[in-house]
Order: sequence, then C-alpha cells, then structure tokens
Amino acid sequence: MQHHLPEGWIGRLGGLMMFFETPETVRLFEAWATAEGGTSKWNPLNTTEDMIGATDYNSAGVKNYPTPIHGISATALTLQLEPYHSLWADLQTGRYSAVQLVRRNAHCFDTWGTGAAHILAVLGV
Repeated sequence: MQHHLPEGWIGRLGGLMMFFETPETVRLFEAWATAEGGTSKWNPLNTTEDMIGATDYNSAGVKNYPTPIHGISATALTLQLEPYHSLWADLQTGRYSAVQLVRRNAHCFDTWGTGAAHILAVLGV
C-alpha cells in the first residue's frame, strides 16, 4: 500500500478548498506532487503544517500524518495562507490550464519551495 498519496486526494483537497477537480487541476497537482518527490506519509505536497499526531519526516519540517485526511487537511490549510491566495482564487475559477496556473502563480510555487520551473518541466514545458 502506498502511503504518500492518499487515494482521491486531489478531489478531497478540492472539496475542502472549494475548487472543482478538472483534468487540468488533476494535471497540475499530479505534476506538483511529482516535482515535490518524497515519501512522507499521507503528505502529497510535502507540507510542513503541524497537526495533532504529525511527526517530522525530515529536517525541513515536512510532516508525516497519521491518516489521509490529516495530510489532505494540512495541505488545504497551508494553501489557504496568504502567500497562496492567488493560486487558490485561480483554482476556484476552473478556467486555467495547469501550465497557466503555474505561470500565473509562479511566486506561490517558488514560496512553497517546489519552484515553478520544476513543475513546468514536469508538465513538459
């Protein structure tokens, strides 16, 4: 059983953050998770958001979560912070391609630490 990517995590994240799971949001989040890499437990984007029962995965503070919903919720909480408001707003519109989302919100992906250029490379751009 794979414990890094919770089953249905993109749709569940969308439900928490009020954006629709579209082919382009799936493409974006799959590329982002690939660019992030790692194997932290139930933490697809390697967030450092603390939650009850979380343990450290690495020295950067990336967390392992005790359940899939903990990891998805932690990811949603992180993405709702101020540095990511523009990405969240663009996701809610549902009108941008994965590439457009990354280009329009490059500062968000750079702040997260993944880097927009890395995600674009995974997307084949």
